[in-house]
Amino acid sequence: MFVRTLRALFLAAAFALVLAPGALVARADIPEDVVPRMMLPSSRQSAAPGPFAGWLSAPAARVVQPAPQGEQARTAPAEVQPALAEAQPAPPPQPDLSFLNDELREQTEYKLAREARLRELNKAPATLLGEIPDGSQVSIAGPIERGILSHPMGTRAAYAYVQPYREPNLWAYRNYCAAGAAITLLSHWDPGYPVTANIDQLGAEIGINPNAGAWIRNITAPVNRRVNAFLGEELNWYRFGHARSLEEFRWIIQKDIMENGMPFITGVMTRGLPGWGSKNVGHIVCVYGYTQMPDGTEYVSYADTAQPASGYSGYILRVWELQSFWRAVSGNSAQVW
Repeated sequence: MFVRTLRALFLAAAFALVLAPGALVARADIPEDVVPRMMLPSSRQSAAPGPFAGWLSAPAARVVQPAPQGEQARTAPAEVQPALAEAQPAPPPQPDLSFLNDELREQTEYKLAREARLRELNKAPATLLGEIPDGSQVSIAGPIERGILSHPMGTRAAYAYVQPYREPNLWAYRNYCAAGAAITLLSHWDPGYPVTANIDQLGAEIGINPNAGAWIRNITAPVNRRVNAFLGEELNWYRFGHARSLEEFRWIIQKDIMENGMPFITGVMTRGLPGWGSKNVGHIVCVYGYTQMPDGTEYVSYADTAQPASGYSGYILRVWELQSFWRAVSGNSAQVW
């Protein structure tokens, strides 16, 4: 009887342990806030963020795995990480050129194929669209001092900085605007060029007729030769083209000045432009800047190198509203750009 009772008690105790294993770890006498908690991955409960909150979710976070022990350490092969393919930059989006005439479209494609190399070679001072203009450059400092150029908050501007140049004030040079515009353009690379340039030699290369002027297309080759020498490579950036609309003229400004910091040359008719009054003659100037005010109004900065003997009066560096300037360009539209 005693043995049976003892065996029954033993079996009852074992049965109780199986049904209630938590009874071995439950400690009602320890406060809840002292017991550490293990947050399982599936738990939605979150604790207050600490000073290192987010570290483990950061891309640079690393998880340390326990090192293998014993035989496993000797036999487990090293994990081979797949080689990561070197990231290749996405090709730049191609601009929509469908609005350009065939000539300008072909010339744009020519420039697109060379502009990366141009940016490597060209060290001349310029402000591309979105950059901060250099107020110490005379080509914008002068107009700013005269109050015809400003850069309030929200202005977008681009400049290919040049130096002012005035043609000799002699009757024999009254039709040398082609050479004057070319000298201004070339001063973008050599600030001293307006002083050292030989206007007679350049005029001869362009083919200037003192009584009639020059064809704008003939400026292209002499300019390219000199720009190539400045760049140290025969890039031949400048092309002779014709903008037939304001949109096409704005594109020339965008491609040369806004995107590549390159001045260009254009023909104009003078009526309505500052310094000419009612006189309306064919003329050639160098365009070197673009400004868009916060209200959207657009302006061009250009250099007019004409001398008083030709009928011009006033400053060399000018700023004019783009649509008004285009009206002057449209009557004599030809560009070396």
